[in-house]
Amino acid sequence: MPLSPLDLSLTTLRDLTGNWVRSGLTALGIFMGVAAVNATLNIDTIAHRVLQAQLAARDNPSVTAVVSGGRGRPAVEFDAAQMAELEQSVPGVASLSRVAYLWRVSEVRGAGTVTSNFQAMSISATYQRTTGRQVLEGRFFDAEDFDAFRPVAIIDTVLAQQLFETASPLGEGIFIDSTRFTVVGLIETKNIEGNEDGEPSGTLWVPEPYGNILTGSSRTWRHLEVGLRDLNDYDTVPDQVVAQLEQMFPGYDVYTWGNVQDLYEEDQRQQASLRVLKAVGLLSLVIGGVGIANITIAAIMERTREIGLRRAIGATDLEIMAQFIAEAALLSLIGGTAAVATVHGLTKVATTTVFEAPYEFNWRDAALSMGAAFGVGVGASFLPALRVTQIDVVQALRGE
Repeated sequence: MPLSPLDLSLTTLRDLTGNWVRSGLTALGIFMGVAAVNATLNIDTIAHRVLQAQLAARDNPSVTAVVSGGRGRPAVEFDAAQMAELEQSVPGVASLSRVAYLWRVSEVRGAGTVTSNFQAMSISATYQRTTGRQVLEGRFFDAEDFDAFRPVAIIDTVLAQQLFETASPLGEGIFIDSTRFTVVGLIETKNIEGNEDGEPSGTLWVPEPYGNILTGSSRTWRHLEVGLRDLNDYDTVPDQVVAQLEQMFPGYDVYTWGNVQDLYEEDQRQQASLRVLKAVGLLSLVIGGVGIANITIAAIMERTREIGLRRAIGATDLEIMAQFIAEAALLSLIGGTAAVATVHGLTKVATTTVFEAPYEFNWRDAALSMGAAFGVGVGASFLPALRVTQIDVVQALRGE
């Protein structure tokens, strides 16, 4: 007589509660494996969020390239054709922009306040796309600013605070030497590598053509900002940029440095550690699966007569298999649920009392952990349950 789903559930619960010690030890094995997997996933998620927060505090991942020919050689200007060739030749490059530090600009005046705690730069039109800087008020430079040599400027929040305190800087004038620049945009302040805990200095940007006027020369020593598509591109892009620039400018020296080298190295160390933790978690799950397989085999041997009787009165092989697989799956889900709940509680306590970290319960990680528990339970019990179909009914009734 076939078992209904309700009868199957009740029979499964009866068999599991009939031997609490065995069922508890089996669930404990799954608990340990799922706890290791879920804890690893939580660590991975926390590390990723911390990294993203650190990246958000800086400009987009980029590599700065300088081409120097020494004395007697003209400075490299990086025209549009050269920049396009570099972008097409090096995979992983998202954007390129020219930047020049205006070393001769030592102070700026605005609203009756003078400050020298800032840096001034002239930039190309692609600077915002390369760095990812967000305009908080006003606008970024447009084509007319470059073509018409407009005396306009963009400042960051730190320089705005220094010059205008809480007032909006938009439309206000700032003076570099005797030249008046109109502030057209307020842009966010970003950290630089290794200076997260320091006080950032203010920053002033002017269009590239006007930068040449401020330096008193039509040609300004510039460097190239190479924006990366992804942090992982930092592994290959710098070397490829150097090789391409050396090919484009033979006899010149090429120097590069990045704004996220420390974060890239930290990410690589974390990924190596996580791979080890994931391997340990999977090994724990495998051990739990072996325990389930052994328990299923023992249960089949103990209930051989019951199996024979049920088959004799009409139970199918599939129904018999389903009973043992259901028992293993239920134990796996119990152990997995307890593991996910325990790891969540411990992680929440650790990230609020022991150290601060951006942790929230992640349903995707929980689902992966529970899926792994269920898969191990069903997979480990399948082959032992399959042996049920090979048991001779007469021998089973005899208890052989």
